[in-house]
Amino acid sequence: MRNALRRITFGVLGAGMVVAMAASTAPAATAAVSARLEAATAAQPVSLHWPTVRRGDSGPRVKSIQYLLNVRIGSHLAHTGFFGPRTEIDVKTFQRRVGLFPSGVVRSATWDRLIVTVQRGSTGQAVTAVQVQLRYSYGYIIAVDGIFGPKTEAAAQAFQRRFGLRHDGIVGPLTWNAMIVHDR
Repeated sequence: MRNALRRITFGVLGAGMVVAMAASTAPAATAAVSARLEAATAAQPVSLHWPTVRRGDSGPRVKSIQYLLNVRIGSHLAHTGFFGPRTEIDVKTFQRRVGLFPSGVVRSATWDRLIVTVQRGSTGQAVTAVQVQLRYSYGYIIAVDGIFGPKTEAAAQAFQRRFGLRHDGIVGPLTWNAMIVHDR
């Protein structure tokens, strides 16, 4: 019983204690543990702050959510830009599928799992969601056709430059976040 309790306690102590214990026993072990912790930390996604979107909201953000839900769960939501009862039901379905509490409210944890990285050559509703944001929230004159071609790439790069992001034209988490957070 006592040994089992020690193992449980040790497991709860966390990585910081492991480093401290390794430092007290062997310098080589410290370097190895630190390197592994640094690699694990670098591999973890950056925590981004996203706006909360819920039933009754409207606009390009909601329209993007509707397109992304269609991609992620095969929903057949109309792209109305209004967060009504059907959108709320589909948000709850998505949240259940990804292991989140099904609140029906799109907060940071839901956004983190909902977005889809797109780039030149990508097609589909996730691209359409990006095009909706670029055109209707930021005024870039591009077609909203679900095809990430040269004009969408140029608009994405211009957007990235505008917000101080790496302007590679790839719409990943940081670019998505800037698009959604700054959406008017």
